[in-house]
Amino acid sequence: MAPRKKSTLAAGIMACALGFGILQLAAAPSQAVSSPGAGPEYSQADEALGRHLGVSTARAHQIFDHERSLSATARELQKSLSPAQTAGAWIDGDALVVGVTSDAAAQRVRDAGARPRKVTRSQAALDSLKTKITGLSRTAPGFVSWGDDVKNNTVSVSVAAGSSDPGTRAAVAQARKLGAAVSETGGVPKATASMAGGEEYSFLENGEAYVCSVGFTARDGSGRNAMVSAGHCVVNNSDFTFKGSALGTVIGATFPGNDYSAFRLDSSVTPSASVSTWNGSTVAVSGSQESAVGAQVCKSGRTTGWTCGSISAKNQTVRYDDGSVINGLVQHSACVEGGDSGGSNVSGSQAQGVTSGASTYSNGSCGSKVGQPTVSWYQPVNPILSAYGLSLLTR
Repeated sequence: MAPRKKSTLAAGIMACALGFGILQLAAAPSQAVSSPGAGPEYSQADEALGRHLGVSTARAHQIFDHERSLSATARELQKSLSPAQTAGAWIDGDALVVGVTSDAAAQRVRDAGARPRKVTRSQAALDSLKTKITGLSRTAPGFVSWGDDVKNNTVSVSVAAGSSDPGTRAAVAQARKLGAAVSETGGVPKATASMAGGEEYSFLENGEAYVCSVGFTARDGSGRNAMVSAGHCVVNNSDFTFKGSALGTVIGATFPGNDYSAFRLDSSVTPSASVSTWNGSTVAVSGSQESAVGAQVCKSGRTTGWTCGSISAKNQTVRYDDGSVINGLVQHSACVEGGDSGGSNVSGSQAQGVTSGASTYSNGSCGSKVGQPTVSWYQPVNPILSAYGLSLLTR
């Protein structure tokens, strides 16, 4: 039977786990574009972002470099400031903005070259508020997703439009009373199953064939080749294949709670430290430095190929349409659809995460295709590597 999407994903907004991966069986195409003489080399990521934003490749290269620098500053400030002193950071135009609760923290932010913004809630307060919202969600089936909204210094809650059950109505009222921002969404998040380094891999679920996408290649502590993808593509499934050959042995898989998995690759699979851009080229993976809210991110997956957007929120909790709740996701605006699950999300050459899901509509399309907001999520890659004792394959 030819691989197909799960029938349960046919309707509603789906939080899709879209595997795209960087597993490649053939030599990767050239990674950079350069012209004779002096000047920088531009990667396929630069070209793809340029097309997405409608700017030159050179300008896209500058954007990636600048956002990489701002994200590094954000990470350093996060380490030096306590959760009581700060409340997240985000990129606003050319500047890094950092929420702070004291004059001393504001001065430290200015000294680092960033712009402080005085806020009421610290990160510790946001974490406490999210914990309370999580408690409310247990009796509110209409809660779709909830998590930090650092730009507005609150926790945002997305509720399925038309939710009229008493539990959801009461939880919405209480969430607003606590200070959370509540909004309605016209779709329902779903986890999708549909595999490669952005390419597809196949598997059986209850005797039927499905596909997902490959995330990133890695190595275990003994130097053996490995790959990471989404957990919902692996839990309770079997007979994993890649391009007609055995994919490998499952190291571990988690879903729900988290949404990640890892394989030890079969000897017939040759890994590549790159991600497909679905135009005959690839983007090299050189590390896994986390990018800040507001940074550009592109995803690769077997259904929608190479799409780009920006990171809109972190530390998000999402309830998929089957009731599964996933924590710690990053929300972004790149198009994701069924079958992209497990796929690669990158910022420039830095691995960010594997696709977990997306909000899709009645025909399975992402929001941008039907005039709606595009909302997608990925599971950060560094916790996956740490969970299974893996190191990212880079070049």
